[in-house]
Amino acid sequence: MTEKEIADKFATLVKPVTDENGFELIRTEYVKENGNYYLRAYIDKEGGITIDDCVAVSRRVSKILDKEDYIPEAYTMEISSPGFMEEQN
Repeated sequence: MTEKEIADKFATLVKPVTDENGFELIRTEYVKENGNYYLRAYIDKEGGITIDDCVAVSRRVSKILDKEDYIPEAYTMEISSPGFMEEQN
């Protein structure tokens, strides 16, 4: 499975959780940085995302990922606000 395929599948798992909470799923990614893999979801809502929002989504999604168990490498999952993101091609 490619990094893009992993990120795309992650998006399909995160989207129902974000939708239920009234959040928008901005983007997901699966990247290797400094020898470590990171699985990230950027979420947003009107008025901005709080740390409590990130924690709530993270807890729900963590359980789903444990059940799905589709990523062979060790990774760190991060749920965060998009903040200032550079536009990517």
